[in-house]
Amino acid sequence: MGSFARIGAIVGADFRIRFRRVSTVVIFLLLGAMAYAWIPAPASGRALIQINGHRALNTSGAVGLGTASIGMIFVGLFGFYVISNAIRRDIATRCGSVAASTPMRSFEYLLGKFIGNLAFLVTFLAGFMLSSMAMLLVRGEGAFQPLVFIEQYLLLTPAAIVFVSAAAVLFESIPWLAGKFGDVVYFFLWAAVTGLVVGNEASHGRTSWARCFDFTGFGFMIEQMQQMLHTDSVAIGSSPFDPTKAPIFFPGLTMTRGWILPRLASVCFPLLFLPLALLFFHRFDPVRTRRTAEKSSRNWIGQVQSLGKPLSRRMVSLLGKRTDFDSLGSAIWSDAILTFTLSPLSLLAWLVVTIAALIAPLRDLLPIVFAVLAIVLADVATRDARSGTMNSLCAISRLRENYVWWKLGSICLLSLLFCAVTILRTIPAGGFALLGLLGGIFFVAAIATALGIATSNSKTFIVVFLSFWYLVVNDRGAHALWDFAGFYGRAQVSTVTGYLLLSVVAICFAQIFYRTRLSRN
Repeated sequence: MGSFARIGAIVGADFRIRFRRVSTVVIFLLLGAMAYAWIPAPASGRALIQINGHRALNTSGAVGLGTASIGMIFVGLFGFYVISNAIRRDIATRCGSVAASTPMRSFEYLLGKFIGNLAFLVTFLAGFMLSSMAMLLVRGEGAFQPLVFIEQYLLLTPAAIVFVSAAAVLFESIPWLAGKFGDVVYFFLWAAVTGLVVGNEASHGRTSWARCFDFTGFGFMIEQMQQMLHTDSVAIGSSPFDPTKAPIFFPGLTMTRGWILPRLASVCFPLLFLPLALLFFHRFDPVRTRRTAEKSSRNWIGQVQSLGKPLSRRMVSLLGKRTDFDSLGSAIWSDAILTFTLSPLSLLAWLVVTIAALIAPLRDLLPIVFAVLAIVLADVATRDARSGTMNSLCAISRLRENYVWWKLGSICLLSLLFCAVTILRTIPAGGFALLGLLGGIFFVAAIATALGIATSNSKTFIVVFLSFWYLVVNDRGAHALWDFAGFYGRAQVSTVTGYLLLSVVAICFAQIFYRTRLSRN
């Protein structure tokens, strides 16, 4: 009973901390708005699900499936970045040291964090489901069947919730996965798992064991819809439909005998992450947590950083002789080269990207350059708030009022340095290709600035941009809308103009947000 009480205390504390935050309320409101946008009214000319070009009626089964699919994406991808700070928060607040001095066992602590993650994600997903049910009552085209609606969520989302909750505990327990590097690793892990199960079902399930790793639920959804509808032409998401084609009835997914064991296995396998996390968990040992917080030179990332420090300092001495902030331009230059000082890996990445840009085809290289660039830029607009130097910076003449422009200029300068060779190689392709590339660079810089200032968390920009980047790369230029930087030569005038407008909106939002926060302080 004492063990249960300690686990319950950890879960309860996590729940209260998370749900007292304003950001939690904002996410709830965004999910409600997403349900409104995701379920279109039939009179709008858009449909939630299309099958062979026919609109599926907004029944409980169809709407439940359509909203559960976006719930899987939210939990599987964005959910990780929302919950993967539970252990780090206890380190920062010293609460973990207090807990470690009690009879609490390490496995009890990790299990409590895991259950706390589960409770948080289940609450959010349940709120989204209730919002979707409300939209079904407004825009539904059949009898409201709550059990059928809930069944779609139970068939698709439990494995994703367990996987993300356990992965967050594992990543936070391993020092070299507890930071930005782990955020990037998880994104590609999630993409790889999704690609594995989707590719397996596209080949009609030739690799049966892959279904046991269908944590995202996409494999089960694809196979069931193929069996029920006898077609691969299914589109889920608000999209225009042909009104001349008669709508069809879709009853929703059901569990079949062949999928019982794979779905159970996909829920149980992530639990193995917890014993693995226990092997690496520091139990708030001051020595080990200090090494983690300071990126100790004893791990491989720290070793690379230490080896690169002399080179980065030499570069700063050559390029950054003017480190005073007597002008905005000087401040921008100093902040840009500070990135190389703080993170020699960024300098190494710049050297590798520059050399690769001299020899590799631009079509294949540009997506890689932008992915690396996003990882480097994620910290620029957030490091001042995280390091507690905002008050000191705001005391500098003219920097307080021009903080947003300072960060935008610093990020733009870094981006131009990373893309210098690719820009030069794009010039022979014509003025429009060059304009598209420069517009894409400015778009990335503007989004990095806006999200960094608004959230003070590098995770936000990483997950938002990498998700967008994933769509662009998988689209491979099929639609001009996604070719934001001219990766595939499909960008049009409307594409460049649209992303330029989004960039301006992002900067205006950052300026308004910063001014509002400044006035309150």
